[in-house]
Amino acid sequence: MTQETILQLRKLSTFREFKKDEYICHEGEPGNEMYIILKGSVGIYLTNFFGNLTQAATITEGDFFGEMAIFDDQPRSASCIALEDAMCVAINKGNLREFFVTCPDLAERVVANMSGRIRHLDDELYKNTYIVKSRRASKFIIPSAYAFSHTAQEPYQHPATCSEAEQKCPLCGRKFTVKNFRKHMMEVRERHPDGRVEYVGGEPLWHEVYSCPHCHYSNHHLTFFQITDAKRELVKTTLEREQLPVLESCGKTAPFDLLVRQYLQAIHLNEVIDRGNYALIGKLWLSLYWLNRDAGDERFAKYCARRAVKKFRALMDAEQISDPQERHVTALALASLLTYLEVDREDALEYCAIAQESADPRIKSQAQLLMDKA
Repeated sequence: MTQETILQLRKLSTFREFKKDEYICHEGEPGNEMYIILKGSVGIYLTNFFGNLTQAATITEGDFFGEMAIFDDQPRSASCIALEDAMCVAINKGNLREFFVTCPDLAERVVANMSGRIRHLDDELYKNTYIVKSRRASKFIIPSAYAFSHTAQEPYQHPATCSEAEQKCPLCGRKFTVKNFRKHMMEVRERHPDGRVEYVGGEPLWHEVYSCPHCHYSNHHLTFFQITDAKRELVKTTLEREQLPVLESCGKTAPFDLLVRQYLQAIHLNEVIDRGNYALIGKLWLSLYWLNRDAGDERFAKYCARRAVKKFRALMDAEQISDPQERHVTALALASLLTYLEVDREDALEYCAIAQESADPRIKSQAQLLMDKA
């Protein structure tokens, strides 16, 4: 980036500084500005459906990110974290026109980068419209396998492991507070073959589902704000006609029971509006399985495990996983769940064999341990 361009950008907006490890934006949450890096470097992080944070790219001086937020007000597609002390300039709708006039070369790069994303959004709009029109889903119920009155409490949360932010519910428009975990800074206590990562100083599973305290809309934190116009009325109808009557009949519940209800709401809602998203729905069932094992409810844990297996099998059969590493991790999770349920030994061995194709020695060794156990 030339000195002249930097001077032009300085006229547009106040420079913003970020300390090392500071989040610039969070995946899944709304944004309204793009950033151009003037100094330092920024990591682009994605969360896979097991909830693990992985670095997808590194961008440096002269690069930009978050440009789609200026035009569509949609949730961020990735988390952006300063890898070192960084300085950026923010471009929003208020100074966009001036940006195009004063920095035409840089603006041209932004537009070129957006074209592919717009095509992708068109494809998603077509898919979502088709899904909404072809809706078929069972009524929302609390499974009889789940017994209320759990006394499990949220594990201790170290203040440094998370931050709070005020967001606006995309359904009712009212504001509420959400928690964002700094997983890249959290110490890993243990990694399990089924994909679970346990951390020191906090348990993100208790906040994986966002729930609006005003209208009670609940969804996975990465999809909570992704309600298209085609989905909005169906979400409202599902909440008001199917979910709220069940929630009202439950009355006041303990914190853990409320958490389970929110997960079940999110699962049911996604079965209605996006039932082909086996990864998301399977991950929600998997998280519920982990939480209920923690709470000592083996009966409901097995119920959740069986449904996670069903979704992950469909995910593998539909070949929806493009990343080989995630395919190996999913296969390992399936083998682990089948071993826990003590069913389908041959299938468990087959998934172990798929996992052993991984280049990650940890996955290979865990798959071998499961094969010996199966």
